[in-house]
Amino acid sequence: MRAPAGVSTSLKTTGALALLLAGCAPQTPEQRFERWRGEGRQAQVRAYSDYLARHGVAAVAPLSQQLRSGRNWRWCGADEFALPPRASWPRSVATLRLLAELRAAGLIDGARIVSGYRAPDFNRCEGGSRQSRHMAGGAYDLELAADTDGAKLCAFWRRRGAATGFGLGFYDRRRLHVDTAGMRTWGGDYSRKTSPCLQRPPVGAAAAAAL
Repeated sequence: MRAPAGVSTSLKTTGALALLLAGCAPQTPEQRFERWRGEGRQAQVRAYSDYLARHGVAAVAPLSQQLRSGRNWRWCGADEFALPPRASWPRSVATLRLLAELRAAGLIDGARIVSGYRAPDFNRCEGGSRQSRHMAGGAYDLELAADTDGAKLCAFWRRRGAATGFGLGFYDRRRLHVDTAGMRTWGGDYSRKTSPCLQRPPVGAAAAAAL
């Protein structure tokens, strides 16, 4: 039985349109990372990954997160991903170990790294501090799950901060900075006084927590 006139042409048109739309579909960060790595960076990325593996931290976070430069890469005309200089790799290892400890304690479940190493020009365009640890490597910004308990993060920072060099910054309730460049903390205006870790609890809250 022959198809009605025009059906074959219609199907071809629909198929072509589907292929066109598939080609225009936005890529995931993981797909964009694979494309970036495939643009002549395989050897460098492999060397970095092997270094992390030798120090036992390769599985802490996907490379597509670890090497993400920042949020505004399109606006700034930068690559979405950036490999830190080799001299900074030990700092990456130290902070990834801290992130592994935080994950093991259940404090950053569901968190994603959204910014790692930044070249100075990109850091400036991104709005980072002139002394940003992102330019030195070993600093990561995290996007937290909605149910992340900031009070427990602060308790960990007070308990383990000196030993790990835990730098803990709160941009807001869902965005966090972590590095291992020395125990310190700050809040949304980048000052120590606004860190949730240093805020006094409301009157009676401390007593209630002890019950």
